[in-house]
Amino acid sequence: MPSTDAIEILSKLVGFKSLSGQSNQDIADYVETFAKSLGAAIQRFPSPDGTRTSLLMTLGPLVPGGVVLSGHMDVVPAGNQPWTSDPFALREADGRLYGRGAVDMKGFLALALSLAATIPIAELTKPLHLAFSYDEEISCEGVKPIVRHIEKSVPKPLAVIVGEPTEMQVVGAHKGALDWTIEIFGKAAHSSLPHLGANAIHAAARLVCEVEEIAREFEKQPSPNAELYDVPHPTVTVGLIEGGTAGNVIPARCSFQMEARTMELGQAATILARISSLARDVVLPGLRATAPGSEIKITERFHIPPLVREASSAAEQLVGRFSSSPNVKGVSYATEAGFFQAAGLPTVVFGPGSISQAHQVDEFIDKTQFKEGERVLALIVQTLF
Repeated sequence: MPSTDAIEILSKLVGFKSLSGQSNQDIADYVETFAKSLGAAIQRFPSPDGTRTSLLMTLGPLVPGGVVLSGHMDVVPAGNQPWTSDPFALREADGRLYGRGAVDMKGFLALALSLAATIPIAELTKPLHLAFSYDEEISCEGVKPIVRHIEKSVPKPLAVIVGEPTEMQVVGAHKGALDWTIEIFGKAAHSSLPHLGANAIHAAARLVCEVEEIAREFEKQPSPNAELYDVPHPTVTVGLIEGGTAGNVIPARCSFQMEARTMELGQAATILARISSLARDVVLPGLRATAPGSEIKITERFHIPPLVREASSAAEQLVGRFSSSPNVKGVSYATEAGFFQAAGLPTVVFGPGSISQAHQVDEFIDKTQFKEGERVLALIVQTLF
């Protein structure tokens, strides 16, 4: 029987160097073995290349009305950051638990596993589901097969709790995150003879200006649940641009990355339609006037849907019963919660620790927050008996 102590479990989890995009078989095997020892029904979801695995573990009867505790097993690299101690060895000091992933978000995973190991499973009348994913930090690909499986093969849960660090405040809404690469292929020419070429950078600049115009329009439009956010409207930006070979050469190629943070499901399609129509109807014909072979290619790099506020949803009500903070808030970062909600599952983000500590040197979770998470999760799970 594995240890049921949450800090000991966290120490074990932090010890696995489960970096996003790399193999996570060691941590996945540990979690699976842990869950098997409790008698859990387990579904494995391997990545396409077979190096990473997501897990759905179910305790109790497979009936409607269960609770899903969801989190990701991957962490961001520690790199060459000047940590005080080994980032992959849990260290306890000054009322804090230090280690890569301690707050984002192996602390929540440890609490979920500890709780599962201490409850009388045979007495559950509704199921407890633990959904642990890979690659949340870079793409959220690992949660997608879990959500599809729940949608198709699991009696509908009452609520999903995604345990990202929210300082034990209920997050009922967050922005989506989308990223596109836009490539423009024109024709090179000597800069003294620009009419013989097709300037890919000029074409990109026209599209970038449209991105800026869309962003200004979003700032002026009323947005749902704007009062929940520090930035009360969707945003769209260009953060990277590359092109050209020399100052005296008309550039044949230019590419840029466009990122959007959306608040409603239809906003991504609106942004893409605006850019696509301008590219197709205005910019590309201009390029082809001198270079018939010119092309503009738009590729979606990733798409994380927003979590749209559902006031008084089953998830909000369940967590709100036990949270010491009654107010529901929104956050501008994205999580896996939007995928669960898009599948029709009432979802909130709720977990111990502060997001301000995520991805930082000497990342930590405050022990007071850790204990509060333990207390509230235990009360939530008691509703399954």
